[in-house]
Amino acid sequence: MTPETTRVAPPPVAAQPDAPGRGWTQTLLRWSNVGVIVLLFGISTLLSQYFLTVRNIMNILRGTSMMGITALGMTVVVLNRGVDLSVGSVAGLAAVLAAGLQPWGVGTAWSIALLAGVLLGFTNGLMIALLRLQPFVATLATLIFARGLVYLYSQGSNVLVLNPHPLFIFLGSGYVWVFAVPVLIWMAAYVVLALLMKHTIFGRHVNLVGANPDAAHVLGINVNWNRIQVYTLSGALAGLAGIVLTSRLTVGDPQAGNLYELDAIAAALIGGTTFDGGVGNVHGTIAGTVILAVLSNILNLIGVSPYFQIIVKGIIIVVAVVLSELRHQQKPGAWVHLRR
Repeated sequence: MTPETTRVAPPPVAAQPDAPGRGWTQTLLRWSNVGVIVLLFGISTLLSQYFLTVRNIMNILRGTSMMGITALGMTVVVLNRGVDLSVGSVAGLAAVLAAGLQPWGVGTAWSIALLAGVLLGFTNGLMIALLRLQPFVATLATLIFARGLVYLYSQGSNVLVLNPHPLFIFLGSGYVWVFAVPVLIWMAAYVVLALLMKHTIFGRHVNLVGANPDAAHVLGINVNWNRIQVYTLSGALAGLAGIVLTSRLTVGDPQAGNLYELDAIAAALIGGTTFDGGVGNVHGTIAGTVILAVLSNILNLIGVSPYFQIIVKGIIIVVAVVLSELRHQQKPGAWVHLRR
């Protein structure tokens, strides 16, 4: 036996005592999103007596459900160490197609609109996996391409839905008991995606590829195919969001989905998903989406310009990234590493 072989297994590192206040810091960071939601609800209740009502809360959730659906897809992409800047334009294309193709039947219109999202997402995946383009470049190109298709199809004008089918109206404006249908669709997408990420090989592969693509490849994971699947899923959810949006407005707006990508990224980051890949989940994204929705409601209540609200969201993204990094560093293993 050589001296080298005797040193293969290093002695275990003794557990480090918690630094003063570390337990409180870790707890606060872990539950920071819940605390922010409670704080925002409290402030909003003080600003308006109508805020904390079932009708108003449901209106807020219904208004943000379309962006919330795209944020779920964005979360999976970011977990895979990527980004999808095209989701807003893809949602816009699905919106005008769902409106313009209504004379062909509701099912046909929705199917083609959803298929458009799937194909654009699949194209994103192909460009990233096979052409080796950076996700930022590939999805930026699709953003421009898809928005060009929107204007080409709509000629820059609203696409009106004449004599909309009752099912079309129900999808965007209907209620099941006190729950708006768009919110139920958002929650259904969340539940399905949460189960998919936790209990399927696909979900495990998404996290493994995001955490370390090279190691995932060594383990036998088809990294390219996984990335194609991820971007196809994001495109499909963006298409679904566009369909719901058109059904709610009963018109195909060529500006539909504008800046959805910004809100979707912000929601994912606020929820704890990081661009490092493999860190985060869709549960946090729901909290991040709610935070953005309530914050926008507060800013509207106090009369803040919508243009200034974009600036606020930019600041929120920076703060969210910092908090996510702090959460990651507060894990026991990370804490030991930092103390060395």
